[in-house]
Amino acid sequence: MAFKKSKSDGLFELLADQSQYLVQAADILTKIIGADPQSRSALNDELHKVEHRADEACHTVLRKVNQSFVLPFDREDLYELASVVDDCIDLMDEAGDNIVLYKPGMLPDGVNTQVEILRNCAALSHDTLGQLSVINEKTRDFWIEINQLENQGDQVYRKMVSSLFENATDALEVMKVKLVLDVIEDAIDAFEKLSGTIESIAIKES
Repeated sequence: MAFKKSKSDGLFELLADQSQYLVQAADILTKIIGADPQSRSALNDELHKVEHRADEACHTVLRKVNQSFVLPFDREDLYELASVVDDCIDLMDEAGDNIVLYKPGMLPDGVNTQVEILRNCAALSHDTLGQLSVINEKTRDFWIEINQLENQGDQVYRKMVSSLFENATDALEVMKVKLVLDVIEDAIDAFEKLSGTIESIAIKES
């Protein structure tokens, strides 16, 4: 279903604006993982700036929701939507911090798969949130795709953790690496929560 032109248009635009930071955060996190240790700190500063702008965008959405009498969706769903987008970005920012602060010696190859999954989740979410004024079959396909990506992420994560413990010789290094793997996995899980929120909205509006 499509919503008629109304004051809600501004809210949809604000959600689309907020969602662009999902893509930006995922791209910078990918660069951090691929960079040499000396370059990571500067990239992480960029990631912090994205996270700060995303926070401001989230607050703008929430203010709009608070100030609007007529809303396209349930107020609680809109709060949840903006908050979970913010959670996804916060977790990617935390992943960058964990890499820079804890300085793991070497990250498993599977981390590249993890961040590629994050980038796909971010792109799909940005696209869907940018078109949320029209709920159709494409909207419903979104949470199926995110669920598949999250399942893939789970498999990669479990395999890496198993290998990490099986082959470890340095307990401190294991802890450093696992802190990175865990928060990236949490970020992927947050995208699944985001897709569930959009699914809930779509079902109510169908």
